[in-house]
Amino acid sequence: MKTFTIEQARSAAASGGVLSANLRPVGSVFALEFETRNGSAMLIASVSKEVRRFVNPIKAFEIVRELGLEGGHYSVTQWNPDDDMDRHTRPDRSLAMKKNHEAAELKRVLDERIRMADDPKTKWLDHEEVFAELESRYAD
Repeated sequence: MKTFTIEQARSAAASGGVLSANLRPVGSVFALEFETRNGSAMLIASVSKEVRRFVNPIKAFEIVRELGLEGGHYSVTQWNPDDDMDRHTRPDRSLAMKKNHEAAELKRVLDERIRMADDPKTKWLDHEEVFAELESRYAD
């Protein structure tokens, strides 16, 4: 079967070589198959050259729309959302998302502190007062 990267699919669609797109279930994920003037072609990942899999079919529909295709076919008869065999774990993405959440929390705290500092009702304390209060609080 012929394969297309996203760039190749874009070129083929722009030149009129792609007739339609089919969203096919593969276990718990979906794959995009194109009907071309020369037969079928599967969308593959640019780097790994493996069939591009979509956990969320909406992303696949966005690609079909981006390519300028008017439509196609889809079937969910062989879709098995409970089948985790086809889902790849991404520990690198997990770590990146944790760092993003930590950064977002830090930004929220900093924005809150800046807002408090800009408030004209904020009472400013000398550092001696702050440390004296902390020492008295933790003396016991």
